[in-house]
Amino acid sequence: MNHRTMNHRTTLDLLVRASLAAIVLSPLALAQTATHVADGENAHAAADPSVNPHASPTAAPRFPAADAETLAADTLTFRQHDTTLSSAYFEGRAPGTQGNRRAADYVEFEFRSLGLEPAFPDTNPDEPPADWYAHKGTTYRQPFEAPPSRRPGDSFKVTTQSLSFPLPSVEVAAPVHTVLTPGTDFAVLGDSGSGNLTAQVVFAGYSIDDPDRPYTNFPDGHADLSGKIALLLRFEPMDSRGRSRWTTTGWSPSSSLAMKFDNLVRRGASGIILVNPPGADDPRANSIDGLSNPGGGGKDVPMVLMSTEAGDRLVKALDKEHRSLADFRALADNLDSPCGLIPLSDTAHATLAVSVERVPLMTDNVGALLRGHGDLAKELVVIGAHYDHVGYGYFGSRGPDDVGKLHPGADDNASGTSGLLILARKLAADYAAMQPGEEGGGARSILFLAFSAEESGLVGSRFYCKNPIAPFADHTLMINLDMIGRLRDGKVELQGCDTADGLREMVDPYATTSGLTIAFKKGGSGPSDHASFYAKKIPVLFPFTGLHREYHSPRDTFDLINSEGAAQLVDFVYRVALEASTRTQRLVFHDAGGSDSPGPVRTGGGVRFGISPGDYSGSEPGVLVGDVFPNTPAAKAGVKQDDLIVEWDGNKLTDVENWMPYFSKAKPGDKVTIVVLRGKDRKERVTMEVTLEARGGAR
Repeated sequence: MNHRTMNHRTTLDLLVRASLAAIVLSPLALAQTATHVADGENAHAAADPSVNPHASPTAAPRFPAADAETLAADTLTFRQHDTTLSSAYFEGRAPGTQGNRRAADYVEFEFRSLGLEPAFPDTNPDEPPADWYAHKGTTYRQPFEAPPSRRPGDSFKVTTQSLSFPLPSVEVAAPVHTVLTPGTDFAVLGDSGSGNLTAQVVFAGYSIDDPDRPYTNFPDGHADLSGKIALLLRFEPMDSRGRSRWTTTGWSPSSSLAMKFDNLVRRGASGIILVNPPGADDPRANSIDGLSNPGGGGKDVPMVLMSTEAGDRLVKALDKEHRSLADFRALADNLDSPCGLIPLSDTAHATLAVSVERVPLMTDNVGALLRGHGDLAKELVVIGAHYDHVGYGYFGSRGPDDVGKLHPGADDNASGTSGLLILARKLAADYAAMQPGEEGGGARSILFLAFSAEESGLVGSRFYCKNPIAPFADHTLMINLDMIGRLRDGKVELQGCDTADGLREMVDPYATTSGLTIAFKKGGSGPSDHASFYAKKIPVLFPFTGLHREYHSPRDTFDLINSEGAAQLVDFVYRVALEASTRTQRLVFHDAGGSDSPGPVRTGGGVRFGISPGDYSGSEPGVLVGDVFPNTPAAKAGVKQDDLIVEWDGNKLTDVENWMPYFSKAKPGDKVTIVVLRGKDRKERVTMEVTLEARGGAR
């Protein structure tokens, strides 16, 4: 290929030319002079060496920046894709849902319309073929099981639910039972298992075992609840106003339901009744809604949430002393002498029956192959973006008030998906115009990948990395587009710049002519899909326009997207991708350490452990280690990628959500004993001690 300005005009460009005069580009989109920031160096204009003494006179890019007409056409296309993908029709694109499948159909349609080849075989081979280039794919889809949906009815269906107890003081041969009404008196918890039992009910206070307070409802430490139904209060010990006695803001981590349920199941409870306590100063105490969606930490016992009124009727009917629910709350609120386990009756038992069906959901990575030519054709450049989001906010939403509301995800990540589709169109047109053998080595093949389940823990990209279409020795670079739609003041972070020898130098000419202020970041890890490839020792680049207050909320909408800025950023990525695909010299991986950029935030906490979870679904009980960041407590203790953490200081872990309450209670300097299962068959059991550190230290 010649060092010439390439003709990028397509049929779509021609169709919109008549309206280009009406497009008003921002000054940023028309900027002729660029600024570029590299790891704290002074910003400088690099287009003219006579003006900028830091610029290299030999740093002219092979592929010049797009002209105003091309940027205007790309702006229109970007806006169309982003507006479409973030519309209500796609329902927030949560993995495995109907809206997610519609989004996958949309991406496949675009790939197919460009004439790109399907990327995947019908079935995933044990190992990718060494001569992968000789094999043609048969499908654009790479299916895998999605994490369970937390929206009621998606992957969790209740087929049986009943709860009854005998009326008090009825002297008849066959006791008369009070049968409670589902949906009014009680609701099945989303983490419930199936079961049918008639058993003694035991009051278990708040079911808290917290020696740091100190406070425990299990004073002997080995209370036996085998064969019993445990009745516990929601929240934690309260004062006379119905507020926490341990914190002035809401509730403390000790109120975690995951820890309470673990405490009960570990002591043998065969059934669990959670009841809203009387007098609690929390609007959730007035409803039995909100906990019917699965949280990921499913139990093997039937579990229900009961209203305050129904709970009061139950304890008055069964308790030998006919105490009220308020009386039992007073016992549990006593910090000096908290109640232990209190059996309500030796003879009168409650009957609890629950049957639930968990329906596995499937989702897809969507991939298309643009074949290269010449000596470089059997090497791959991967350009990826995740098309999923958090649906109606039953997981991943930043605020509890937003749960159940549509989260459009216009920036996260309809923007990256839109950029991916534009790049596929532009690069397909360029490759079609190439002459085989041009530029000496030809051109590398390009794999366009739209990932699903990124928001669930990079599940889709990790699945691809376990089932790649080609050996990783043939993967030369991965470019990840995630949240590129909110460009402000022209500022962009570019992560991964030190993940290959010479990568900064390759990118620099395109950064200095992009019209953007690009901050080079060295690391290749981080909470987005490029981390899956970096873990396989593939060089990565990750442009990112920054977090904002609308992140993971219903307010991440298309009207806030800077489409002109996104088109300019896509042009920069496009030129870098062309350079990486056609340069004769191959990029050689370099370990650049952990992320030095926050990127999209997935988890938080007051202490650092040092891993990125590999799966948030709990499909394999425990916390799967996706990445281990260097020089962190986990790395120092010997935690390895693909370890499965199954115990945390004696507490069994079922998934990330179950782990978070223990993690959030920890303090810098705490020594925690963890147990991991290691190896392909998980037969190696390793115990290690981890000393936790404060967040903010060097990775």
